[in-house]
Amino acid sequence: MQLTRMYQGDDGTSHFEDIDIALKQFDIGDVTRRLFPTSVSFRVTEQDWHMDWHNAPGKSMIIVIRGAVKTEVSNGETRTFGPGDICYAEDAEGPGHRTTDIEGPRLSLMVLLPDDFDVHRWARSFDD
Repeated sequence: MQLTRMYQGDDGTSHFEDIDIALKQFDIGDVTRRLFPTSVSFRVTEQDWHMDWHNAPGKSMIIVIRGAVKTEVSNGETRTFGPGDICYAEDAEGPGHRTTDIEGPRLSLMVLLPDDFDVHRWARSFDD
């Protein structure tokens, strides 16, 4: 399992990073480490909805359930996220990112995480 992290780099621009998420096998299936969010909400946006350059509201995971969105970070790279994709946004400062829904209406699950959340630590093996 994988997620895509959006973050502001030391160069002052925003970037993508792919992170593999460790899973542990249980009787109910393969499971990640637990998350302890500060809030969870759903969002529906229409096809062609566009939000120009903006920052993440804090450390948040956006899980696309239906539809698709194209996201651009300030270093010029773009990614498309569709059903089942997880985007972890922590570019709360700097130039941020911009998004355009390319298939809609898009339904996403928004998971806001605490300020001290460390995505790399969370994604590591249960044995760490």
